[in-house]
Amino acid sequence: MQEWLIGKGVFPLHERLRGRSTAACYHSLRNTERLPLEDLQALQKRKLQSLLKHCWAHVPFYRRRFEALGIKHTEELSIEVLDQLPVVERDDVREHLSHMVADTHTNRLIRHSTGGSTGQPLVFFTDRQKESWHNAAKLRGRAWFGIQPGSRQVDVWGSPVELNKQDAIRRFKDRWFLNQIVISALDLSDTAQARNAAILKRFRPRLVYGYPTVLFHMALYMERHPDAFGGWRPELTTCTSEVLYPHQREKMREVFQCPIGNEYGSRDGGHLAHECPAGNMHIAAEHVMLQVDKPDPQGAGDLIVTNLDGYGMPLLRYRLGDRVQLSHAPCACGLTLPVLAQVEGRMTDFLVGPDGNLIHSAALVGILRDLPDLKQFRIVQKKDLSIEVRLVRDAPVPEAELASMRQRMHAMMHSDLPISFSFHDHIPPAKSGKYVTLESEAYAART
Repeated sequence: MQEWLIGKGVFPLHERLRGRSTAACYHSLRNTERLPLEDLQALQKRKLQSLLKHCWAHVPFYRRRFEALGIKHTEELSIEVLDQLPVVERDDVREHLSHMVADTHTNRLIRHSTGGSTGQPLVFFTDRQKESWHNAAKLRGRAWFGIQPGSRQVDVWGSPVELNKQDAIRRFKDRWFLNQIVISALDLSDTAQARNAAILKRFRPRLVYGYPTVLFHMALYMERHPDAFGGWRPELTTCTSEVLYPHQREKMREVFQCPIGNEYGSRDGGHLAHECPAGNMHIAAEHVMLQVDKPDPQGAGDLIVTNLDGYGMPLLRYRLGDRVQLSHAPCACGLTLPVLAQVEGRMTDFLVGPDGNLIHSAALVGILRDLPDLKQFRIVQKKDLSIEVRLVRDAPVPEAELASMRQRMHAMMHSDLPISFSFHDHIPPAKSGKYVTLESEAYAART
């Protein structure tokens, strides 16, 4: 379908039918991205004030926290109250999940789970309004590079949740009515790369979106087999979910011959920032408020997020788990949105397959994160390629369920590597002091 027709008609209709106002949010964000700083701050304050009053009236968890501060009336909920609230930790979400849900949204919640870098799955809820602003902020960042809603797009994605939804009807709808295709990021073998190259050659997307590690390997394959893509090159490559390292960016820019953008966000926190053509990460300040907890002398510290649009399950002063540094310097691109100067994010490792092919760890993580009552996990691959999945859970998983998980993991990896499961009281951090979901001795030996 013609891109202009999707952008102007089909996409807004599709979002309305899904109960989302993404198109309206997108146009709102385009109108506010160059506001004078004082006007942008005033907008944030208005949205925060409304959210605080909502939390007082409808969210027991925050009502108790407000009362602990001595607040007795909604009139006392000034924006300064936000800084007085204790930080919400992931353990708070695990322990108080039912009390963090707004009583106005109990029948309108969308359940999500995330593994994160700690190996501790987290269940949380979102709502259509939060999703609308989240998706609109992503679209806005792409528009800075000339990619409009309706532009042909390929997502190189690895979550079994997303991939398993690609039944025949949805594939047809996304391809022919939204100009979107999803291809798997889980198999990096040359056979899979050749298959993906054929799709890209035929579909010729303007935007390619996915994990930087996987897109980097796609660029390496294109460098070795340029003819396989039939002269196609994207107009923008956008990276997400992992740290984008300089050597990856440079190789992709050299091979893809297009700008390499970067976005920063999470399922729970929302869409936080997107890179502009001048190379700065602009915060979606109309959607989130970001703070730095206990900054060091250089200004870097733990990121604290307040999502201004999450009314179903509000997150006020939520510790996301990354270290960041904010900047107050203006950007040459002309946007007035504040800037993230530095993000010390996370990098997903790889498993090594029996033929030496690389397998994205999302093949296993996506299955593990949906295991009920799982407190923590770590995947360990030895040099002999065998895999041990270490689990922390109150009760062992029945053998039949383990066998089913093993079968699904083999299917996702397209490999029958030996997989064993072990149960532990706790999983200590790695030698670096960080908690990691994957340790691959086989991958480390290659690099």
